[in-house]
Amino acid sequence: MLIWKAEVFGVDVKSITFDGVNSWDDLQLLLSNAEIGYPKKNKSRIQIPNSNIYYDYADLFGDFYEERTLEFEFIIAEPNAMAIEDLEYKKGQIANWLEPGTKHKLSYSEIPFYYFLAEAQGDYDYTDENGYALLKVKFVCYPYKVHEVDESEDAWDAFEFENDVAQDLKFSVGGSHKCKVYNAGTAKVVPKLIVTGNVKVELNGLSETLSVGIHEQTKIILSRGWNEVALSGSGTIRFSFSKEVL
Repeated sequence: MLIWKAEVFGVDVKSITFDGVNSWDDLQLLLSNAEIGYPKKNKSRIQIPNSNIYYDYADLFGDFYEERTLEFEFIIAEPNAMAIEDLEYKKGQIANWLEPGTKHKLSYSEIPFYYFLAEAQGDYDYTDENGYALLKVKFVCYPYKVHEVDESEDAWDAFEFENDVAQDLKFSVGGSHKCKVYNAGTAKVVPKLIVTGNVKVELNGLSETLSVGIHEQTKIILSRGWNEVALSGSGTIRFSFSKEVL
């Protein structure tokens, strides 16, 4: 069978990793088909009463998207035909792996350096054949793909020369000055701010005064592209975030 020839001849086998478990390495599931859906954009325009004017909330909050759907089909098999008991045991392993109810990281071997935040849907579609089975699994995901590498790290293997910008995201602060931070993603992101000393951060009319520590929930939001940030105080600050794309 093709599934075993792929392993013998050293061909890379397509796979997904969900909640830290790899479909091929850990469960020997051969990924035979993948459908990576794109999220549908929600309309965010409203008409101002008694006028022909429309207001687009995307201007303020950014675009809104519905969750996206990923579908994968696997072959469950062994070099020789599986006994019914072995097949049922494997199905139990898969059910425990894909237990619905919580979103986990899902990465797909054909989309390197990105992951989805995904939840498996519980209605798995099994088709039993003679000695093997086909499994179809659907995941519902956060609309954006998230880059594996923090934008503040120098990781040239994951650098996308057409879109990324090499930048130093750690800034020394003494007095008041401005800096620029580039968000190469398509979604607005809230950066993690790592501070020594005491630093005030201002962006788009919002400000945060931060002391020593790691601050993950702030009012500082990075828009797509260049962001001009005003810094004041004394110490250092590092902007830590991952870009998100469709």
